Amino acid sequence: MQRTFTRQELYDLVWSTPIVTLAERFEMSDRGLSKICARYQIPVPGRGYWAKIEAGQSAPKTPLWKIDNPTLETVHIGAYKPPVNPYIAFAIEAAAGTVRKSKEERQTRAIAEQARDASEREAAPRAPKEQIVFEPVRKPHNSVSGLVAALRSADPNQHGEISVPGVKVHKNARSRLISILHHLALALDQREIMLSHSDKGIKTEISPDDVRLEIIEERRWEKHIPTPTEQKKRDEHDRRREIASRRGQWLPYESFWPEYDYIYSGKLSLEIQNWADGARKRWKDTKHQNLEGLLDSIADGILFHLAFEKARREEREAEERRRKHMAHRRELHKKRQDREASRLNFLRQLAEYQKEATDLRTTIAKAAAFLPQASPEYLRMIEWAERRLAHIEAQNQLDVLTSNLREQNLFPELDDLYDSEGDPPPPRNSWGY
Repeated sequence: MQRTFTRQELYDLVWSTPIVTLAERFEMSDRGLSKICARYQIPVPGRGYWAKIEAGQSAPKTPLWKIDNPTLETVHIGAYKPPVNPYIAFAIEAAAGTVRKSKEERQTRAIAEQARDASEREAAPRAPKEQIVFEPVRKPHNSVSGLVAALRSADPNQHGEISVPGVKVHKNARSRLISILHHLALALDQREIMLSHSDKGIKTEISPDDVRLEIIEERRWEKHIPTPTEQKKRDEHDRRREIASRRGQWLPYESFWPEYDYIYSGKLSLEIQNWADGARKRWKDTKHQNLEGLLDSIADGILFHLAFEKARREEREAEERRRKHMAHRRELHKKRQDREASRLNFLRQLAEYQKEATDLRTTIAKAAAFLPQASPEYLRMIEWAERRLAHIEAQNQLDVLTSNLREQNLFPELDDLYDSEGDPPPPRNSWGY
């Protein structure tokens, strides 16, 4: 069935077909379909609407009101997923590929181990929602031994909660949590992931990338109901305050029980603290499955996040290399432009010297006819012109020109400013890239 509608189309559907029937067509619950309608601000029939219609009575419709948000005009139902940011799509694909490859390698190893098993017995498949219970662990995996020691030595607070970096559970869950950590470490070993613990919390790592974990036990607050002993103490205290008040004295008020109690559910949840778009981050105990039965899924989720971090890091590093490469090319381009200007200046200076030398020779040659009767000033001018001509002619000598060219490195045999990619494009942003 079609799963993309305009608001008007879905409005017409929910007012022409009971929402329970319509939800079955979409293979979802009526509650879920009602939530979608609420999200897109589409009114649905209230209680009694369809009973009146079946009875042949008139029942008013709630009109579809206009909205200003254009993103809500198209309704997606079911498996629709919003477009992934193309900037991180490569990281998601790389991470998914890493998880697929890891699963294939583990399956291959498992098949090989079964082939070597002399019994050739095939293990019975585990039910997908089987509740698994681990035996208490006496000697935990080396990677969690420090965390286990911290858990075992942690003193519960007034509510019975034990807390170490990355973990907050009730003391009654301590033994179970240690077993979960031990078997999680084994699952991570299969994926070549290191697990460690420090004052910053639980860390899983494929160096140099890491993912932080947090394990907590769900709890709720409930109004405290005083015990008979607590109530007796409170009544006695109130009696003494009343007697003191009659005597003109004042006794301060005392509290004999907390206002609320923390009720620990026994349900644990594990959450990945890193961010990766499109990746699962949280696993928890449910009615049908517990964390013990989710360890492979958790380990694959951690692997996904680590692969995502690796892909993003490598892309950032590649982007930095591209930026530096482009900056180097632009620096070479600037130096080539400066060198071209120096070459032009050199040639202009050479041409000016040659023109000046020609003019000086002509002037000196014509001055020879006036030398016998020339004044001392005139003679000194001609002497200066002859020295100037000698200087200019020296600058035009091949060995001098060659020395100047080499000194200024204007026409090198091996061009260290050459760019095989040509001239770089102009900068597109304020960072020069």
